[in-house]
Amino acid sequence: MREQRNLVLCGMKHCGKSTHGRRLARMRGAEFVDTDERLEALYRERYGEKLSCREIFRRHGEEFFRRLEAEVISRLAEAAPATGGRVTALGGGVPSNALITRDMLHRIGFCIFLEIDADTAFHRVAAGGLPPFLAGTVDPEKSFAELYRARTDFYRHCADLTVPIRGEEPEDVVAARLAAALGEQ
Repeated sequence: MREQRNLVLCGMKHCGKSTHGRRLARMRGAEFVDTDERLEALYRERYGEKLSCREIFRRHGEEFFRRLEAEVISRLAEAAPATGGRVTALGGGVPSNALITRDMLHRIGFCIFLEIDADTAFHRVAAGGLPPFLAGTVDPEKSFAELYRARTDFYRHCADLTVPIRGEEPEDVVAARLAAALGEQ
């Protein structure tokens, strides 16, 4: 049997990185890591307060948030297992973090871009309440479209593989497509 690679899922907020990552990790018998959850745990450990990523960003600002995020990514890159024992879902804002490099992401694992169309992504984001980086804008949908274009360029640059996410597909369909794309079916 061929050795499995460590995987890193990247893509826009609400494209399904955590949902599909958890499913893929279960299918592979691998550990699942969500960098947003790790960031919240690091904040709780360091500051003794339980806050969500959104609350940390809102309270302390983007620069503070990006430093914590870079520390989480750096720790994961340093401690990456040698073989496919891990599936990591990145926070959607990683492209906004100048402290995180493509090399760091590739030390964590094989990068897969979950590509979702901009309209679907925006509607999913809006349904969950606009995040701080969109909440104060005059035209959140236009601001999101600009952000989508910039981040998509970053994801494509980092990705070893791109897998399209088509609307509201069932988790098992996407997981099977991911496994097939990786030659693991």
